[in-house]
Amino acid sequence: MFRILDQQDIVAKTIPHGQNVFHEALEDGGTYYHVTGAPYGDYDIAYIKNNDTVPENYRKNKPGIDIYPSYLHYDEYDEKTMDLSLIKSRRAVFFETIDEYAAVLAGVVLRYTEAAVYFRSPIICNFAAMREFRRSEAARSIIDSGDAAGVFYDREDRVIITEHFPEMPKGEALFVTDGFLTGILEQDFDRVSSVAAFHSLFFLQALTDLPPENIRFAEVGVTKSVGIGGLLSYYGSACRMFGAYGWKTYLREGASRYPDGMLRRYFDISAKPPEANAENTVFVEDITTLSLTYFGFTHPSETDEGILAPAFRAEMDEYADAVLGGHRVLGVLIRGTDYIVSNMGGARQMATVGDMAPLIREWMREDGYDRIFLATEDLDVLDAMREEFGESVIAISQIRHRVSDFVNVRLLSDLEAEENKGMNAEELLEDNTVNYFYALYILSRCDSFMASGACHGTTVVRAFHHGPFRREFIFRVGLDRS
Repeated sequence: MFRILDQQDIVAKTIPHGQNVFHEALEDGGTYYHVTGAPYGDYDIAYIKNNDTVPENYRKNKPGIDIYPSYLHYDEYDEKTMDLSLIKSRRAVFFETIDEYAAVLAGVVLRYTEAAVYFRSPIICNFAAMREFRRSEAARSIIDSGDAAGVFYDREDRVIITEHFPEMPKGEALFVTDGFLTGILEQDFDRVSSVAAFHSLFFLQALTDLPPENIRFAEVGVTKSVGIGGLLSYYGSACRMFGAYGWKTYLREGASRYPDGMLRRYFDISAKPPEANAENTVFVEDITTLSLTYFGFTHPSETDEGILAPAFRAEMDEYADAVLGGHRVLGVLIRGTDYIVSNMGGARQMATVGDMAPLIREWMREDGYDRIFLATEDLDVLDAMREEFGESVIAISQIRHRVSDFVNVRLLSDLEAEENKGMNAEELLEDNTVNYFYALYILSRCDSFMASGACHGTTVVRAFHHGPFRREFIFRVGLDRS
């Protein structure tokens, strides 16, 4: 992405302003340009890789992948390969930043929707008012006077320059801002960064050059750090997303850290159809990048217990009956370990036992639960819950870790790989996976459900539970305290 700057007194290549200025600069391959000949003032552009707009802390949680594609090539006039759902129902788009993507998005909004676009700087008129968008003489006079605090509104092109954006009901306006706002972590797509907004509109162009009418299949993979809950959630979301286009989704061979044979043994996951080939298939290296789009946000996983192999499900039903039978049980999911070490934020920042204990006590008192079924991979959490609630806490026997175990690693997958060196790692991975799903399945069978925050385990529990829980609460400490 190119940032748009006031002209600087530095040595750099000079290029002419025009309707393809960003495309030409991307094709040229440079990182800084002076741009001249612009009708509303010359400017500079400076390139920053999209992934470098992501905080280092978040990038470390996704090792080896680009969170956002670089988008060195895109076509803002090819409506059939864009997803406009983020902007279609908006009355206005408020741009709090000026960069390549803001300029391109403004043009897309004006071409394909009825919304108005608002900016605080008149320099955007070099782009939003360019070519087919006619400006009024009144608008020109305000721009030419340099009165950036003034307001103009040309009803022909719906471009407004103002210091103060009007208030609108939630959902009617989209704020495009600088910084790192993904929409997903905040669970709010009314305010997103320009990179996140651009990604939501152009993700299909980053996936393939195939004509949409030729596509029948989507082959997906995930980064090796994703756990089994995340794998199934992402797979379920991909099935919904691509199913909306009429495409069948399947999991690429060797697509995750879980052996294909193990996945087929326990889960109903589609293998590659024999007729899938390069002429009719979209290849998605890492589906997690698509989860950051508005389309992904509005097509969450619908995976239910049908994804479980029948024999595996029967075993878990028998075990759940033995654990829960004759008791009123509150199910509690508390993630710790790498969620704490990695400093997860937003909806994925986890509540502590101290945060949750008052509400747990309130529910137990009011509803008469005589057991708490706890699902956690964190031994510190298990100890704290038993200290708070004593013998009423029950949990599956499994390998657990403490935050202090994470000395040279940040992710649970890396810690397990390090600890399992020289051992039968595949067998241990299978044991951990089975235990994890036993815990989630029992949670889905509990009377009520409480979770420390948004995670893939929460998604799986909700998907496996038919109808509403008696009570359900997902903590949002990262959002409520921000």
